[in-house]
Amino acid sequence: MKALLPLPLLALLVPDVSANTLSEQLQECSHITPDNSRLICYDKLSATLGQRAEQDFGHEQKKISQAPQSIEATITHIQAAAYDKRIITLDNGQIWRQNDDKRIHWNVGDPIVVERGLLGSFFMKPAEGRRKIRVKRLK
Repeated sequence: MKALLPLPLLALLVPDVSANTLSEQLQECSHITPDNSRLICYDKLSATLGQRAEQDFGHEQKKISQAPQSIEATITHIQAAAYDKRIITLDNGQIWRQNDDKRIHWNVGDPIVVERGLLGSFFMKPAEGRRKIRVKRLK
């Protein structure tokens, strides 16, 4: 039979709710070895989700600041779509659909940059170019 950790010691293993972001706290819980202690850590975090939602209300756009402003990748597949638009697959597994009517002359193997725009929009351009197209992530 496994010995249970005393509650004061267990409290030290559970991350402080206000200390880090939720993703950092989840990672801390995942590093706890005893199954029972790890489950208690996850349960404590799940109990705070409602409180976190109320605290984040109205600040959803500020969460975006934690994400990168752009990513670099390489095109692995270009597929024709309706209305002379393209569906572009990247080497990181992401799939993006062109949303505007601009013509592009890109090839498989071309390095690209996907940049964050305003109001949740995204733009894709060649790594060494300036001509952007508006895109939407499919996967």
